[in-house]
Amino acid sequence: MANNQTPLPSDFPENGADERGARRRRRHPEIWIDELEATLSDTAATDLETLKARLAEQLRDTRHSLREASDSAQDMVRETIDCTEQYIHARPWQAIGLVAGAAFLFGVVVGRQ
Repeated sequence: MANNQTPLPSDFPENGADERGARRRRRHPEIWIDELEATLSDTAATDLETLKARLAEQLRDTRHSLREASDSAQDMVRETIDCTEQYIHARPWQAIGLVAGAAFLFGVVVGRQ
């Protein structure tokens, strides 16, 4: 499925990097594949070196975006773990009650099946 949208300035290496293209790729990861497919199916690009340069740039941008998304997810997981630990240390009996309630509900749901 090639993307038929108007290309962004980031799609052209001579225009340099454009933050809009990177933000769009972060929000919609499937766009990375669409952009690569569109570049490969581009019949106007007759120069092999130009095509290789465009593909290399798109892959570099994709790798960078994936790395940023991974780092962001890791940061969110660390923050969640830290908040959970603080909550458990501040309210140990309430945490035990929450775990017991969740275990009870899980047992009821599994027991019905």
